[in-house]
Amino acid sequence: MTDVVLSVDGQDYAGWEEVKIRRGIEQVAGTFEVTVTDRWAGQEDAWPIMHGSACTLSVDGVTVITGYVDEVLPFFDTARHGVTIVGRDKTGDLVDCSAIAASGQWHGRTLLQVATDIARPFGISVSAATSVGGAFKTAAIQEGETAWEAIERAARMRGVLVVSDAQGGLVITRAGTDRVDTALVQGKNIKAARATFSMRDRYSQYVCKGQNIGFDTSTADQNAGPKGEAIDGNVSRYRPLIIVAEDISDEAGLNDRAMWEAAVRMGRSARPLITVQGWHHAGGLWLPNTLVRVECPYLYLDRDMLIVAVAYRLDKSGTHADIELCRPEAFELLPVPEDDGGMPW
Repeated sequence: MTDVVLSVDGQDYAGWEEVKIRRGIEQVAGTFEVTVTDRWAGQEDAWPIMHGSACTLSVDGVTVITGYVDEVLPFFDTARHGVTIVGRDKTGDLVDCSAIAASGQWHGRTLLQVATDIARPFGISVSAATSVGGAFKTAAIQEGETAWEAIERAARMRGVLVVSDAQGGLVITRAGTDRVDTALVQGKNIKAARATFSMRDRYSQYVCKGQNIGFDTSTADQNAGPKGEAIDGNVSRYRPLIIVAEDISDEAGLNDRAMWEAAVRMGRSARPLITVQGWHHAGGLWLPNTLVRVECPYLYLDRDMLIVAVAYRLDKSGTHADIELCRPEAFELLPVPEDDGGMPW
């Protein structure tokens, strides 16, 4: 039986009857929702957990979320009474709150340095598990944007991911290369599956336009900066998209930005969602940003895929993991691969 423990103020709470936990590389804060009816064993107080409390959530001894309780939802009817506890990673504060950092401008600073400055007032550390690229000529907080919007905007310029490390901090990374030894196989461990294929947000050509630092005496032509370009050869009709660069950059940086946009949109256009029994494979928990072999003929799928997100569920139907996947190229700074014979993946 999977052991889910919520620790609040030095006290551990278990025995949850319903659990929903979600972690992914496209969300900066993991989320949880746990429900128990009646009182916990050994607890005299009915609902000792308070909203706003610092907490950690662990699964079989592995910490998956370090953050805060957002909501406490007690309920009752004629048949039962209970409480639902809802919370997020500490990094959820970056999503909710405005970006305020000294002057709000940086010159010659790297993504790691900029992100560290923005996250520091929240008590959130930032580390890098990959190269963060060169220093920005200039970077600035835009009026009214949240702390996460400012960090994520800078990360897009460097073609990297910024995700929660499950310990209350952020880590700058790229698409993972660690491999799960247990394959997802139709007729064996895949209990249910579905997929979405969409061309709605894909374009044939991506043009990322930069901007030079303007002066009172310079003309519009002089202020116009370099541009970068990427092509998605799998979009057969004319569908151009112009992107205005978030910050000042050179041609190489703008090319990277255009390729990142093309690759991410390609990856988001074809997504399988696979449900398995339990939360573990042979080597441990199913985790986002790991590679797995998928063999699912009903979805025309026989290849390595990147786990984008995992939703862990425990309810009356049992314990299940919903695993969202995409092609690894979707989060790598690489040209969009050419169509391989008309297959959707």
